Amino acid sequence: MNHFFSRFSLIALVAVFALSLAACAKSTNTESAAATTAPTPATQKPAAQTDGKITVQDAAGTLELPKKPERIVAMEFGFTDILVTLGVQPVGVADDNSPDLLMDSVKSQLASYKSVGSRYEPNIELIASLKPDLIIADMNKHKNAIPQLKGIAPVLVLDDFQADYNQMLKNVGIIAKAVGKEEEGKKRLAEHQNKVETLKKKLGSTNLRVLPAVVNPKGFFAHSDHAYSGSYLAMLGYTDPVKNAAAYPQITLEQLVEANPQVLFLMPTEKETIVQQWETNPLWQKIDAVANKKVFTVERRDWSLSRGFLGSEKILEDIVKNLGQ
Repeated sequence: MNHFFSRFSLIALVAVFALSLAACAKSTNTESAAATTAPTPATQKPAAQTDGKITVQDAAGTLELPKKPERIVAMEFGFTDILVTLGVQPVGVADDNSPDLLMDSVKSQLASYKSVGSRYEPNIELIASLKPDLIIADMNKHKNAIPQLKGIAPVLVLDDFQADYNQMLKNVGIIAKAVGKEEEGKKRLAEHQNKVETLKKKLGSTNLRVLPAVVNPKGFFAHSDHAYSGSYLAMLGYTDPVKNAAAYPQITLEQLVEANPQVLFLMPTEKETIVQQWETNPLWQKIDAVANKKVFTVERRDWSLSRGFLGSEKILEDIVKNLGQ
């Protein structure tokens, strides 16, 4: 993706999202009205009261749920973020066997749940034992597991791992409809928009080249404006210095010097990363962000894993803290 949103694009996205939800609600009301006008025996309940079926469009097509799901397994941190934001408690979460990877604001709203293991290799038997009536999976990361998951329960397939901020907003709408929380979704979206607009007023100049990146002992993985955090920064008005078609390109120190970000937000996976090696190289000091002491360490679980309202709001809070007026 070569072009991202202007400073006002979030408002447009909100409008589209709200209209989509309103259209769904209008359709449902029309169907209900038609059902109640048809003659029915006195002993038969109106269709609007008996038919709890939910139909939703996801990344795989059309998903029909016989009723509002009550036992939901979330296969990504972002899905868990969205569910608790809507007031829904998943019974199972793929948390990579590490609850510490969940954001504090997510954990504070999350009741007890069963870990179903790694997001990359979920425990199918454990998921089945939870008797879910809905599983929310990623179209890329869980591609090979989806056939098995469908043998357990209906699967809502979404684009999450490769999703940008715009896609996250769409995912909220899809999940809200699937779990019977459309009104809650619209309300929370409005709250999110208000919070973003309030925090944006506290930012200084956005005429900066800003790069978020995950760093581990083996590499430096830039999050371009095709990635979730990179696209969010682009929406706020910052410039992506790497200009790469991939969402998470691994780049060398030489490539980083060439990109020359003015601000770096680093998301370390471990205490010691490749950055400690690069800091001994004279090239490191040639980067504007380094020379001007604009290298900040942030939580990967906030900036990369929790792709939802809570995650994006925390990203903006971190940006205001470090770059605000």
